[in-house]
Amino acid sequence: MIRQYLLNSFAEGGFEGNPAAVCIVDSWPSDAQMQQIAKDNNLSETAFCLCSEEDRQEPRFHIRWFTPGCEVDLCGHATLATSFVLFRHFFKEASVLHFSSRSGDLHVTRKGSGDDLIVVMDFPAYGLEKVTEPSESEAVLQAIACRGCGLERNNVKEIWKGIDYVAVLEDAQDVIRFKPDFEKIKALPGSYNLLVTAKASGCREDTMHGKQTDFVSRCFFPKEAIDEDPVTGSAHCTLGPLWAKKLGKTELTAYQASDRGGILHLTVSEERVLIGGKVKEM
Repeated sequence: MIRQYLLNSFAEGGFEGNPAAVCIVDSWPSDAQMQQIAKDNNLSETAFCLCSEEDRQEPRFHIRWFTPGCEVDLCGHATLATSFVLFRHFFKEASVLHFSSRSGDLHVTRKGSGDDLIVVMDFPAYGLEKVTEPSESEAVLQAIACRGCGLERNNVKEIWKGIDYVAVLEDAQDVIRFKPDFEKIKALPGSYNLLVTAKASGCREDTMHGKQTDFVSRCFFPKEAIDEDPVTGSAHCTLGPLWAKKLGKTELTAYQASDRGGILHLTVSEERVLIGGKVKEM
């Protein structure tokens, strides 16, 4: 038997944030089994956390993440959900959790308790380089300013790439009204998916629960069988450092403007990004 929990990460209320499944296991299922469970769950991520008796003494754990289509190197919202489960149900007195993963060692802390519990993940900061190759820029522009997408080429201010392409748009309303063509995004070079982002304008559409935000984003991963991810913690390992430099501040509040929406609290340093958020059990 595998204990499985369903949660919404980066959620301030019900039916918000990014749904994740968390499986607590005493020993690893086979890769094929974990992939099939993730496929059957049909959520953007299912996390598997190895929580043996030996691991519980520290507490230090191993964690892996699966989309419906593949295993991934890093997932923020499923790590947030896993940490919430461990803090709430297994380690009620713990203040820090340690995870070993394909992206190295990850450390998670807690602030508050009960309904005010905020989980804070310590993740690596990912760098970006500006896209200067004309053919590469053209591919991204064609994916954003295509027929039916609702945007023009002049709505795109900058194009960057790191793990994925990042398009900085003219304003937050461009992010919100963008209508993605997922086939065009799939056609982007290599393994790159697409993030679109802009500075927040402070209007009702780019705030959530009255919280003022610094920037907004949306994240599209059709190459990983996720057309639009509701709230993406790992993407803010890239977006956080980008906007920290642009805005000249290290403490930021981000809003991912998907249909469900979610709030992320970021602290950016040279090599790390602290990503905090609330979790709601379904």
